Amino acid sequence: MGPGAQPPFVAAPAEGGNARLWWGLGTAALALLLCGGGGVAVLVGIIITGTRAAQDQVHQTVTRYIQALERGQYDDAYKLLCDPVRRRYDVYQFRNLEHDAITSTGFSVGDLDLTTRTVPVHLDYANGTTREVVYQLSQNSKTAHFEICGTA
Repeated sequence: MGPGAQPPFVAAPAEGGNARLWWGLGTAALALLLCGGGGVAVLVGIIITGTRAAQDQVHQTVTRYIQALERGQYDDAYKLLCDPVRRRYDVYQFRNLEHDAITSTGFSVGDLDLTTRTVPVHLDYANGTTREVVYQLSQNSKTAHFEICGTA
């Protein structure tokens, strides 16, 4: 190449190259942190919401079960049982087993223990005595609803 000849390409500027590189890396790291942190927040939110939903469903199921027994509505209580218990007892056998089993004047349902799938129930009686019953639960694989599977 002689004098006045055009070079085949333009050379990259040498000034400020490192600053632009670090700004680009910093921006990428910030974006990754924001996206990753947001993903963790969403995951935590899903876990908390799922746990609360399970607690609510268990509370409703156990409440409906005890109220059905208190009212003598054994067919309704029987429908809230898990399949293994229903295979063991038909509705008439269940009725005979549970007749007068719940005679409380009030009750309160505790929180579900997710590891053991149990829930405590505090029963109050007219004579002033109390009793603690722990119900064993299972989750129906078809409906995903919690069902009563006996007492622990």
